[in-house]
Amino acid sequence: MVRMATSLKLVLDAKALLGEGPHWDSESNQLYFVDIDGKTVHVYHTHSHAHELHRFEKRVSSVIPVKDGALMVTLDDGIYKYCPDTSELEAIAHIEADMPDNRFNDAKCDPAGRLWAGTMSTGYAKDQGSLYRLEDGGEPVRVVAEVGCSNGLAWDESKGCMYYIDTLKLAVDRFRYDSGTGDISARETIIEWPSREGYPDGMTIDSEGMLWIAHWGGGKVSRFDPGTGKRLAEIEVPALYVTSCAFGGECLDELYITTARVVLSEDEHAVYPHAGGVFMAKPGVRGMPSRRFGR
Repeated sequence: MVRMATSLKLVLDAKALLGEGPHWDSESNQLYFVDIDGKTVHVYHTHSHAHELHRFEKRVSSVIPVKDGALMVTLDDGIYKYCPDTSELEAIAHIEADMPDNRFNDAKCDPAGRLWAGTMSTGYAKDQGSLYRLEDGGEPVRVVAEVGCSNGLAWDESKGCMYYIDTLKLAVDRFRYDSGTGDISARETIIEWPSREGYPDGMTIDSEGMLWIAHWGGGKVSRFDPGTGKRLAEIEVPALYVTSCAFGGECLDELYITTARVVLSEDEHAVYPHAGGVFMAKPGVRGMPSRRFGR
């Protein structure tokens, strides 16, 4: 395993309580991410450094652009479509209304533009969450049940597989994935999470098919080979709670990393003054483009 000698810089000192879900939109050259506990969607333009904030009444756990200029967001209780220009919020689907202790967590679109969004118990029950799939114009379908904390998602269409993290399982799993139908099957664990290095959180994939996974409580992002389960490299981050990462930039060679500060002690705030910020590294490999919903 190699500790990557790559420059890491703070690109936005967002002071997010729980920064999460980075999404690079290649068409607008903008980085989207959320502050879950801050109930805020952030939009950051890396060239102009313009920084927009969109505030909600409920926690917002993911943001994904739609082809018509709107945004798909997951709030505590469901999936919504949000218009940034008018602040209009349209409910697409209310999920798990009979489970008030649950909330949505990570979400991402697959190569066909389907939305995959997972839930979790706010009390961290190990089997109370689920993973859902939503087609444009369709109804949400539960595809994985008995989830602890639904988190990282990534797809390798060339290998016909989907990667998935249930944080409380301390592992990364692989499914067979049919891009035509969105069906998944044959779940298997491919990475046993390194002990004493935090918890597996958000995830992305690079152009070589390697997985980049954030360490919640571990202060780093690691690169894993899903074929062997071995860790290849790591990037240390000056924030203890690293939540997710996504490739961006014009060449998709910039790795944007989100972090959190909500659970830091007073002493830890002094050690990690930029926790809650967004960091960027150039790890020497390109990523795969993030997908808009419905395309």
